[in-house]
Amino acid sequence: MRGTRLVAVLTLPLVAACGGSTTTVTEPPAPRSATTAEITPTDLRQRISVFADDSMQGRRTGTPGNAKGNAYIVSELGRLGLKPAGDGGSYLQKVPLSSYAPDSSRATLKVGSGELALWTDYHPYQAEFAVPARPIGGSSLVYIGGPADSAAVPPREALRGKVVVYHSGATGNNLGAPDVSPEGRLGLISGIMVTGVDTLIATYAQVFRTPRVVVKQNQAIPPGVTQPRLIILPSASVPKLFAKPLDQLRPGDTGPALEGEVSFDERDLGASNVVAVLEGADPALRREYVALGAHNDAIGIVPAVDHDSLRAYNTVMRPRGANDAPGDPDAGQAARIRAMVDSMRKLRPARLDSIVNGADDDGSGSMALLEIAEAAAKSGQRPKRSLLFVWHTGEESGLQGSRWFTENPTVPRDSIVAQINVDMMGRGGPRDEATRDPGYLQVIGSRRLSTELGDLAEAVNREGSHGFTFDYSYDADGHPDNFYCRSDHYMYARHGIPIAFFSTGGHRDYHQVTDEIEYLDFDKYARATTFVGAVARGVADLDHRPVVDKPKPDPEAPCQQ
Repeated sequence: MRGTRLVAVLTLPLVAACGGSTTTVTEPPAPRSATTAEITPTDLRQRISVFADDSMQGRRTGTPGNAKGNAYIVSELGRLGLKPAGDGGSYLQKVPLSSYAPDSSRATLKVGSGELALWTDYHPYQAEFAVPARPIGGSSLVYIGGPADSAAVPPREALRGKVVVYHSGATGNNLGAPDVSPEGRLGLISGIMVTGVDTLIATYAQVFRTPRVVVKQNQAIPPGVTQPRLIILPSASVPKLFAKPLDQLRPGDTGPALEGEVSFDERDLGASNVVAVLEGADPALRREYVALGAHNDAIGIVPAVDHDSLRAYNTVMRPRGANDAPGDPDAGQAARIRAMVDSMRKLRPARLDSIVNGADDDGSGSMALLEIAEAAAKSGQRPKRSLLFVWHTGEESGLQGSRWFTENPTVPRDSIVAQINVDMMGRGGPRDEATRDPGYLQVIGSRRLSTELGDLAEAVNREGSHGFTFDYSYDADGHPDNFYCRSDHYMYARHGIPIAFFSTGGHRDYHQVTDEIEYLDFDKYARATTFVGAVARGVADLDHRPVVDKPKPDPEAPCQQ
């Protein structure tokens, strides 16, 4: 599942793809024993042991590991006889992604006789690369205070060409920066340094370091249109700019001119969605589709850590993994962490790991789709409508693959009657949360466009004796986790396609190197996969499209849960 978003002038995903390289054709892994027509724990274990293996290098978008994972999916689709539905009669739909990373060889800024070092003294960020950023070299510094100091901000013209330093003081995932739009009071500045957000910097340190992945489009930008440079500034760096600490600054204080620039290197990524169709049995309905989606990417490679120490720390300090901010343990918490690590050391030595294999996120969803495809293909009776399987790329870096597919669909978009998204399908029992049972299942968005779709999911669970207890709490309007906006289903929903998002929920290993096969609950995983397959068949066999009885969103408006 995609990470939370830092809300600011610009939008920052919690996890973006790290680095980038042009992907070449990659051979799939060596085949293992054949899977069966039934959805079983054994088959799922076999599939995910391939897909979430270290050899995939974390399947980061556009890397050889990501292509290798896709090659495994493609090889299985061919074996199962599903129809290719990508580009040019293939299973792959290319997504034109580019990766942008700060040029570390030319990334030192000078202020007077001092220097600002990249990733220590400042963190540059740019969300939109089609619009050039304004140069900051030679720009003098002006402190404009915080939200309470708006009346003291110099006039718009007086700020022309300046780099302003803003004291945000925001908490959570909100950067709290002021309006820097061309029409705003700060519209003429060269750049903005946002400071007073040290907790946010600690939480998002890896985000700032990881390259930004965006869809590269031939976008016509009018001549002269630029955007101010955005820099996140630790409070400890303020004295290097103004020769006094942040708490002693007053609006209007000035500093010397900056020397140097911030530049980003661009690298094209060979990223692809994987798309296949299982044609329906009814000639009158087979040109309509029930889409099933998961994401084929994960986080990739991160700085190495000790697996067991990290898991012990997260058990105590971050029980929801990356959904919880890191912090320093108190004495009691530190003692609990040490006790856990000591008990694990009696079983095995320390084991360093740097690969986020994403066994649950979203290896579990991706392999669930293969099992559903195999069960449907080998069934004695295919569903009436066709099933459209899409393994989206770039979910972790901003939902780019699902956006690209829904804006460039390989089947008519209005022929998709519903979309069912699965992400993190292999956990969520009492070992993860004491309040959960083996039947726990999160359901999000199932009635946001179509009451009938949500009712159908309930009926399938009840009448099929699947035994799941649905948790709708994360679907509540305004929920701080914002899950409705954080995975690929939303890119379908914004076009008015009814969706249902199923997940067994978060856990301490979310977006961590500890998201490994050993922690999956394969019995529950098989049950959840069987249930999702039954929901897809239930929709596919309806004699009508699921009724859309709720207002359709504006597809270009920001998502708001």
